[in-house]
Amino acid sequence: MPIHALAGHLVIITAPLTALLALVYAWRPRNRAGMRTPLIVVSVLNMALAVWAETAGAALLRQLRIAAEAANQELPAITLAHAHQADRLSVASFALSVAVLAFVWRLLSPRRTRSRGTLVAACVLTACALAIGWFTATTLSDALRSVWAHHTLWQG
Repeated sequence: MPIHALAGHLVIITAPLTALLALVYAWRPRNRAGMRTPLIVVSVLNMALAVWAETAGAALLRQLRIAAEAANQELPAITLAHAHQADRLSVASFALSVAVLAFVWRLLSPRRTRSRGTLVAACVLTACALAIGWFTATTLSDALRSVWAHHTLWQG
């Protein structure tokens, strides 16, 4: 099994978890005190795993291109679509991690009272969380279709 499969599975677990924690943290001020550290840890972990999956995916893509050329076949378009969606998921993971690190210490700290700044910060976290959800789903969908598209490359 390619290392990209392991890394990708870990991102598929941590990305939605990070998004969910960010949403709860953003909109449930009473829960912030106990969620600050877990949210920071999971968001940084997710970002690191996304980078690892992307690096491993680039190596796998090179191998698939070589296999396709050796078999005198074209690389399936869905594989390239998966790679582009994975890039977007990595960017969204980075954006969410940066937003978490920027907001949990000041604007969305557990001691902070409600203000226009806290509302803006909560909306930014929400936008990042929704992007994570969207790109996780589309990346996973493309990944599954890509695996089946390559089934003949590995057998032939």
